Amino acid sequence: MPNLSLRLRSLLIAILALGIFIPVTVLTLSKAYTSSLLQAKYNELKLMNLAMISVFEFEDGESLMPQMLYDEQLNLPDSGYVGAISVNNQLVWQSASSVYTVFDSLMTTPAIGDEVFVPQYALDDSGSEYFAYAFTAEFDNGDQYIPVSFYVFNDRRDFLHERDAFLRSVWQYLGALGAGLLVVLIIGMNTLLKPVRLLIGEIQQASGGNQTQLTEDYPPEFTPLKQSINQLLAGEAEQRERYKNSLGDLAHSLKTPLAVALGTAALPDSAKEPLQQIDTLIKRQLKRASAGASVWSQGEPVMPVVQQLIAALNKVYRDKNLTLSASGDEGLFFGDKTDLMEILGNLMDNACKAARSEVVVSVRQLSRQTELHIDDDGPGIPAEQVERLLNRGQRLDAYTDGQGIGMAVVTDLLTAYEGKLTINRATLGGASVKITLPSPR
Repeated sequence: MPNLSLRLRSLLIAILALGIFIPVTVLTLSKAYTSSLLQAKYNELKLMNLAMISVFEFEDGESLMPQMLYDEQLNLPDSGYVGAISVNNQLVWQSASSVYTVFDSLMTTPAIGDEVFVPQYALDDSGSEYFAYAFTAEFDNGDQYIPVSFYVFNDRRDFLHERDAFLRSVWQYLGALGAGLLVVLIIGMNTLLKPVRLLIGEIQQASGGNQTQLTEDYPPEFTPLKQSINQLLAGEAEQRERYKNSLGDLAHSLKTPLAVALGTAALPDSAKEPLQQIDTLIKRQLKRASAGASVWSQGEPVMPVVQQLIAALNKVYRDKNLTLSASGDEGLFFGDKTDLMEILGNLMDNACKAARSEVVVSVRQLSRQTELHIDDDGPGIPAEQVERLLNRGQRLDAYTDGQGIGMAVVTDLLTAYEGKLTINRATLGGASVKITLPSPR
């Protein structure tokens, strides 16, 4: 079994255990049930025998029994019950139910006051087997006491049928129980293996650069492994941080000569435009590198940042009685968390300023990008101002009266991360700001 999974191994062991347990249980229950039936049959035949004794009597030396007995089974032919009485080992009476029965022999007569119970007795040559109960009592016959033996026989076929029906039921119930236990085992194994699946998932996320540490709560057995992996991830993060710092130094080294060159009065106009383009390109690429290099290969969850900003904005706009909500996927931003908070903070703050009563943020994770919608129920942004707002370097200073917005910062950051921003009309009635954050994969 070296190549079998833990789930399959556990399932095979459970099937083997049930394969042993169920037959043993059936055998045990069968013996217990049979013993119980035998005891019940003994008590039944004993009571019928006592009923026969209670109505038997001698009169003028003759044995007398009533035509009809209290036990109906002894009155009905083929009822499966047969009664008989012998005096001095001679058959003197047999019940009406024995009309089709030929007594080849009677069992050994018990001593006076004794009883005999035989679970299997051949009453005739028909091949049928009977339960047999016999008791001998003394009766006054005028001048003497005469021993009289009373016999009750019961066909075993009903007994065997009842026992077989019981065994079939036991097999059915235990089979259903076994199937249920297997289902419970499978569910239990899935529960037990859930930490393993979580660990594998987190390791895959970490290897893909989507998280820096293992954060799930694991059973104590997994703690040393979790700590070792987190140490490895921390070492890798420190190395990436050194790379980030080196890139920052490079940025300063490149920016200073360009600034000097652009500030030279004698610089021809024909050279300024190319240098400005170079400066813009360097700023853009170094922004990507310095702000996102350490996390460009790993995704920063978007939804927690949204929830954090909602909590902060609820305090800021407490007096406005706004309803701020978020829904959708976790979402991933491949960049610096500070930049993400600056982007979302500006956009959500603008929405809160414009909103009358409600702001809704939705996050959608696609295969190669994350989409965010920030909707409000405010007056919206006039169509003629949307174009100005989306032009890089432009500011819309009045979303509402006296409320400035930092859209230039947002557009600059989105450009650095190759993101996109569009503005439409929201279903709530106000503005719907959509930003698209690309994935490197």
